[in-house]
Amino acid sequence: MTLGYPDVSKFSEILENLAPYVGFYEIGIPTRNPKYDGPTIRTTHYHMVRSGITGLEALKLLDKIEIIKPFTIMAYLSEFIAQLRLFLEEAAAVGALCVLFPDLAFEYPEMIDKYIEESERVGLRTCFFASSRFPHQWLRLYAALNPLYIYLGLQPATGIKLPIFVEKNVRIARLLIGDRYLVVGFAIRTPEVALSLIKNGADAIVIGSAIIERIINNDVKGAVELAHKIHASINIKNHPTGCR
Repeated sequence: MTLGYPDVSKFSEILENLAPYVGFYEIGIPTRNPKYDGPTIRTTHYHMVRSGITGLEALKLLDKIEIIKPFTIMAYLSEFIAQLRLFLEEAAAVGALCVLFPDLAFEYPEMIDKYIEESERVGLRTCFFASSRFPHQWLRLYAALNPLYIYLGLQPATGIKLPIFVEKNVRIARLLIGDRYLVVGFAIRTPEVALSLIKNGADAIVIGSAIIERIINNDVKGAVELAHKIHASINIKNHPTGCR
């Protein structure tokens, strides 16, 4: 979910409505350059930036929003590289578990040690992103760093599906990282795909574009129904008669 979209009041309401069907939220900080996001999520970033909600000031909004589930922050390091310490301090202050920088290893690998050091200093866990064409040595490195989770992006950008063998990639990632927590996302739109990814080794899935498309179309009920169906599909053993 992009922080504050479509407005702060509605954002809080949406989080509350989705809460029964999610384990945690990934909250994106609005930016002018959401370079790894697809067109749907980019729309939400641009909307919030035009509203004046971006940067550190956006993160401070979380002081005013009650989030009843655990949450992590997603942001682009390119925007906060000069304010990394301050940004992580603020993320810890508002209750985030970790900050995911998807561009960290790809564009700023020299900053990994600094990211780990500053995260640990303020009491945050680390979390790392890997793309659909991940080098195997990077996943092994991530696993050795004991992160809260490793996020595997199944496609080149969010919400855009290409003919990539995602189930195979999930199986390979699982073998490489052992028992580390594996989150997968990008272009997951149906309960059937979600269940397949769990069966192939993912511990959790992230749904973004498929939910946000409905919110953009003012169909919050539809967004909640989709979350319900996906939750039911991957928790079938715990909820054999459907969602509670």
